[in-house]
Amino acid sequence: HGYTRVDDGSVVLSPADQATLDGMLLDRVLAKRERAWERSDELRQKLREAGVSVNDGESTYSLKPPAPPKPPKQSQPARPTHHGYTRVDDGSIVLSPADQATLDGMLLERLLAKRAREFAKADELRQKLRSAGVIIDDGANTYRVVPPEPPKPPQPARPTH
Repeated sequence: HGYTRVDDGSVVLSPADQATLDGMLLDRVLAKRERAWERSDELRQKLREAGVSVNDGESTYSLKPPAPPKPPKQSQPARPTHHGYTRVDDGSIVLSPADQATLDGMLLERLLAKRAREFAKADELRQKLRSAGVIIDDGANTYRVVPPEPPKPPQPARPTH
C-alpha cells in the first residue's frame, strides 16, 4: 500500500489486526486508482472509526489510542433528595423532628411538582404550607416559620330578598 506509520507506537496491534489494517489501506489505494471514490471514502471512514488517521499527501498513517468508554447517559436527571431551601427566621417557633420531616417532605414534593411543570399541585402545596405558617421565598430559596393563621370564622349568611 505504500503508507508509513508515523505515530509514537503507543498503540500496539496484534499481527492479525496489522494484517487487517494493511488490507484496508491497500483496498483504499486500489479504490482510488480505479476512481471508486465512494468505496475509497467508505474505507477512510472505517479506518477513522478504528482510530486510524490517514494522510494521503504524505502517504502516512497514525493510530490513536481508543477513547475511554463514556458513562451511560441517564434518561432523566437524577431526582433530588433535598428541597434546597434554607430556614431564615429567628427559630422562635421550634418544630419537632416529625414536623420538620413533614415540612421537608412537602418542600421537596413542591420542588418536584415545579420541575414536572405541575404548577397547580405546586401552588396547592404552597397554600398548605402557608396555612401551616410556612412562608416560602422561591427567589432566595428560603422559608420562614411564623405562627399559623387562625381559622377564619364562617361568614354569616346574607339574607336574600
